[in-house]
Amino acid sequence: MRLLVLFLLLAAGPVLAQDGPRYDTDGFAKCIADAEADASAAPGLRSCIGEASTQCMATPGGETTVGMVECLGHEAKDWDKLLNGYYERALKAAKAADADLAELGSAAEPAAPALQQAQRHWIAFRDSSCRYESLRYQGGTLGGPAAQDCVLRLTAEQALRLRDIAEGME
Repeated sequence: MRLLVLFLLLAAGPVLAQDGPRYDTDGFAKCIADAEADASAAPGLRSCIGEASTQCMATPGGETTVGMVECLGHEAKDWDKLLNGYYERALKAAKAADADLAELGSAAEPAAPALQQAQRHWIAFRDSSCRYESLRYQGGTLGGPAAQDCVLRLTAEQALRLRDIAEGME
């Protein structure tokens, strides 16, 4: 039995040693920077959605199901980093606006707690929506890439929405 396990490990060695797809985080950042620099050009930052993962899937190993999930996941993480930064900016601006209104004696409902609640609800929406995308494939191999693509796209759109909110409040 040990000999069989050893044989299988040795035989799988070349397969396990193969490099996976190549995701270019710098390419993602460049796309964002270029789109922000030319804000007048349509569609702007939306043109970056899916760009880095598409390039990654064109590299060796990126065409496999595992490779697709890996490429889409890397880009989703990059968008999530942007989302968190934009969310912090929007929340900080909302808290400042709430404090200003309170100082003036306004009876307006504070916006910051509503933004926090909306973001929590959005996370639940994203997770449920993307779980559904996976389930549409009834256990097929495209379920993983479909779910990860959903996470990427919904996260990117929410990041851009929060960016607009933050910029509108600052």
